[in-house]
Amino acid sequence: MIKKFSEFIEEGMWGSALKRSNTGEERREDKDNTQYIDLGLPSGTLWADRNIGATEPEEYGDFYAWGETEPKNEYTCDNYKWGKKSTKYNKKDGKTVLDPEDDVVYLKTKGKAHIPTEEQIKELIDNTTTENQTINGVAGKLYKSKVNDNTIFLPYAGDWFFSSSAKRLWSRSCSSSIDSSNHHKVHYLFSGRFSNNIIELDRYNGFSVRGVKDK
Repeated sequence: MIKKFSEFIEEGMWGSALKRSNTGEERREDKDNTQYIDLGLPSGTLWADRNIGATEPEEYGDFYAWGETEPKNEYTCDNYKWGKKSTKYNKKDGKTVLDPEDDVVYLKTKGKAHIPTEEQIKELIDNTTTENQTINGVAGKLYKSKVNDNTIFLPYAGDWFFSSSAKRLWSRSCSSSIDSSNHHKVHYLFSGRFSNNIIELDRYNGFSVRGVKDK
């Protein structure tokens, strides 16, 4: 059974809208045309048709270290919000899923959507077929529902480590969940030409972010 995001969290405070992309480009919140797609998933979860910060489904959007709510020019353990020792979401506090105030999707949509849980990503993988596709010159993976033929497209946006972006051969879309056995690592959807699974990576890397809505 897929858990809803609300089962993991208590009511949180709203955050302010983000204003800039990783390149410094101004973005207006009132021009967000994000659509939430019904893929016929068992839980009823709806997936956004584009990444946070993207104005079109094929755009890469902005990148965020896990649990941070503003894009940066550099992604290192030294400038990570909770530092090298991960002072939040660790063995001491027992938190394994993002609180609302640390979820950039939750803040930007004022609680209407959120970063998907690991279970919701697994549900997406299990209930869709995939194919590599290029849209407007951007390579990515198309996820097609096994139930209703609706689709979403994840561009191969790579990820950010220090001040450089990885080759655009894959997408690393973060979940809201850390690895309970290693709180320095976060689970994410690794979507590439020959990959479509959940793996883990250091929390301070820059990830693309895709939102979901619960039924």
